[in-house]
Amino acid sequence: MLESGKDILPIFYDVEPEHLRRPHHGPFAAAFQKHLKRGRKDDIKRWEEALLKVANITGFRLNEVNGDEAQLKRRIVMAVQNASPVGLLQQVVQHRVGLQESVAEVVKQLGRVGILGIVGMGGIGKTTLAKEVYNEFAKRQSFERQTFLQNVRTNDLLTLQKQLVHDLLGDELKFIEEFHNCFARLSRDRKVLIVLDDIDDRSKFDCLIPSLTKLMSQGSRIIVTSRDRNVLNFITSQGSTGKSNLYEVQVLNGVHAQQLFNWHAFYSEQASDRFRDLAKQVADACGGLPLALEVMGAYLFDKKDPKHEVVWKEATRSLRVAPGAIDQKLQNMFNISFEGLSSLADKLMLLDISCFIVNWHENVAMSFWESCISCTCPSSKSPHSSLMRLIDKSLEKVSQKGYLQMHDVIRDMATDVVKRQWLQEVGERSYLCDFIEAKEVLENDKGSGKIRGFSLSLSNLGTPIVANFFARMIGLHALLLDDCNIEGDFSTWPKKLRMLSWPCSPILDLPTTLNIPNLVVLNLSQSQNLTCLWAQDIGIQLQNYQEIHLLKYFLETLLDNIGNLSKLKKNWLYYCKNLKGLPMTFGNLQSLVYLLVKGTSFSQLPNSFFNLEELYLYDRMDLHDLPLSISEL
Repeated sequence: MLESGKDILPIFYDVEPEHLRRPHHGPFAAAFQKHLKRGRKDDIKRWEEALLKVANITGFRLNEVNGDEAQLKRRIVMAVQNASPVGLLQQVVQHRVGLQESVAEVVKQLGRVGILGIVGMGGIGKTTLAKEVYNEFAKRQSFERQTFLQNVRTNDLLTLQKQLVHDLLGDELKFIEEFHNCFARLSRDRKVLIVLDDIDDRSKFDCLIPSLTKLMSQGSRIIVTSRDRNVLNFITSQGSTGKSNLYEVQVLNGVHAQQLFNWHAFYSEQASDRFRDLAKQVADACGGLPLALEVMGAYLFDKKDPKHEVVWKEATRSLRVAPGAIDQKLQNMFNISFEGLSSLADKLMLLDISCFIVNWHENVAMSFWESCISCTCPSSKSPHSSLMRLIDKSLEKVSQKGYLQMHDVIRDMATDVVKRQWLQEVGERSYLCDFIEAKEVLENDKGSGKIRGFSLSLSNLGTPIVANFFARMIGLHALLLDDCNIEGDFSTWPKKLRMLSWPCSPILDLPTTLNIPNLVVLNLSQSQNLTCLWAQDIGIQLQNYQEIHLLKYFLETLLDNIGNLSKLKKNWLYYCKNLKGLPMTFGNLQSLVYLLVKGTSFSQLPNSFFNLEELYLYDRMDLHDLPLSISEL
């Protein structure tokens, strides 16, 4: 197995890594003695070396889950899914219950119409169905290219247009003005499948599909999912038939609902004897909603002792609401699971994700949370374990590409938890991610030390923000600004700030008075005026930076003091066309493991890199050779 070079995920089942390190003692001893007597010394030496290597790989241990085999199986399946190569197929739900008939019907309808809307309430499985249909067409190779644009409602337009162009044409969209030309090529040349998931705005559809008639003439197909029937009626009626074409997702029937709940609560199609009646009551109370069945099953998964029966009964009572009160049922489901989280730190992580970390890469999020281990804030001091608990409770997911994802219903309800905090004053909440509320706090100078995350993303305020406005937010950890002009004294900015995302910033360089020593993630993408990242005398204040994202800059130089960033792990340089090279001190970055350079005119790289693991160099590079030290990595 080791010689194959493939990934190995060891499972220590009734055996410990120490037994592999010392195979002549413990459970392997008898077998090794037998082969030794047969004169197989060379083989034994190879086996010892192989076992030692495997023992040093972090794997799965039965005793880590207190002997709970179902818990162990679930973690193994999740790890295998995440380790599998990412291909054309969409990552689908683990337990595909009650989907076959729906998939067949949608595929059948798409044989007759060019555009189809999938409609239904939140949590009923619209995205799941759309992914299954997408994968069905991918397996049949019905289309030349396919794309699945997820979370259209919450993602910004440029990001969605970039993905569409990349997936369907294989090109890189650099400016939003180029999109119409790209789409015109697509309409002429390709038979494609486009899925727009969770859309609530007709205008956004028109921006993504500017020429529907031409696209349909090539035999292309479009699937659109939404909770809003009116939006879908308008969008789908633009097709060739002139009539709206909708497929309404139904709740699961009793049999399928019970099966799905059992898979999440017992990791089996059947419930255990002791809890069979209670399991039926909970499943019935979920009303056939897949999201409720999954979350409640995950919540009750580790509650199987006789003393927990009362917990099952309480959950059933909470879920039993008046017929048709689906939103209340989902809210009760979320409240049960949220309050059931074992610690304040886990709850805080869930709110972090829902308010500003959703769609971040897991590694970037971990840089943020790990920087809080030594902080006095109530963040988790073991963030990997906290994230695993959220995943185990089906409140959070990690995509195959490593991005944090959250069901839109759970995200909305988690955000509602924040809005219920300190209802008397919006400025007293821990997160401000709603533009209107953030603008109100800004205009009335209501900021307080309780604010942990503040966002003015996708805003156009028109007037500059006074830098001193953030001084009172002494607990601020994440600041998200988009196209905001900030002027004044930056020296008063909160010292606890860990993440600064300021795309489309008008600054020429980082202010010399900016002193945020705990910052680990810096994003200044698409800042057209930026020519120098920071002045020569500011580098000593940036020692904790771990991630720097530079995209579409007129950046001309990186100063030598970048070599002082001893903790920098990842650096992205996208289309910094005027940047001629990296300073030789770049080779002093001992923690740097990831470097991506794209669309620059570099002619050389630093002479050495310490611990680089991933190096990406492409598109318009003028390099003639690589430094010899590359071979030593």
